This record gives sequence, structure tokens and C-alpha cells, in this order.
Amino acid sequence: MSAGSLIVAACAVATLCFGAACGAGAAVPTPTVVPATAVSAVPAPSPQRPPLASPAASPSTAITAATPTAAAATETAAGDTYEVQPGDTLLSIADQFYGDVTQWRRIYDANKDVIGSDPDKLKVGMKLKIPPKQ
Repeated sequence: MSAGSLIVAACAVATLCFGAACGAGAAVPTPTVVPATAVSAVPAPSPQRPPLASPAASPSTAITAATPTAAAATETAAGDTYEVQPGDTLLSIADQFYGDVTQWRRIYDANKDVIGSDPDKLKVGMKLKIPPKQ
């Protein structure tokens, strides 16, 4: 006997028992037997979800915050200041100025008086000193 047949038989017995226990005096229709080949073992894939929309920043802000200008990169050699933009982290600022996220600690150490004891608490508008590139 196949697994599908056993399941159908078990369902039929359960239906008869519950029907009798609940006072169903009418005859219970015979269940339809479904061949085992009709059962799909692989579930259908989920439809592709569209990407989540996020608020769009103005183009000028996005360009300014995304990459330092050539002048900023030149000034970084001698030291520079940077104004924190929405979404900035010390990692992203280190990547912008040094091309290396592991240099975030240099920026934090130079700005502990501005940032405070928690390096994750940057606020938009903070002016950070960017130490010269080594």
C-alpha cells in the first residue's frame, strides 16, 4: 500500500468515527482516492518580491555625501573636517576618505570630544576632524 493510500484510509476512518460520535446518522460519502502520482513533493517557488522602496534623498545631497570631492581628498593629506550626513557611520566616512573601513578608529580617536564615549552615536551636522592619510 502506498503512503497516499494509507493517508486516505486514515482520513476515511477518522471521518467515520467523528461523524458517528457527533450523532451524524446520515451515510458518509466515500472519499475520493487520489493517485499518489498527483501529490507534488516539491512546493512551488514563492513569487519574487519587489525591492523595498526607500525615501529618495535629493540628488545634490546624495552626490555630496557619497564621495568626497577631489579638493576634499587633497585636503585630507593635510587634515580636513567633514560634516556628518544622514546615514553616515565612522566606517562609511573612513571608507570615503581613506578607502579602508578599518581606519574608522583614527577618525573616532581624533573626535572623541565631539562624538562622546559611543562611536555609534554620530549626529547629522557634527563637524569631524579627518586625520591626514598615512
